[in-house]
Amino acid sequence: MAGCRIVNDAVKKAVEEIAGYSKEYKTAGEDFVRDFKAAIANMEGAAKDALMEFFDHQTAPLVTDSVPSAVDGMSQLLEANRSNFESVDLKIAESISGGK
Repeated sequence: MAGCRIVNDAVKKAVEEIAGYSKEYKTAGEDFVRDFKAAIANMEGAAKDALMEFFDHQTAPLVTDSVPSAVDGMSQLLEANRSNFESVDLKIAESISGGK
């Protein structure tokens, strides 16, 4: 089995950065939705209706919710792993030192 090692400070920093990216993706997605709707606002007809139906039910949720949530989920997963490593490390140290 391969060795296991975690650099706590580096992982904490990565978690913060990834969580920040999630917020940036959400903001960018909301901007995209606003700009897209503004770009087609003056269109008329069945094509616009079909485009808006697709956009509102497929594209907008993806860029405003799904992608930001997935990125945030990865930051939470990484944080949980970091926290578990930290906890196990402390428990091992306490066991070695007799709980001191």
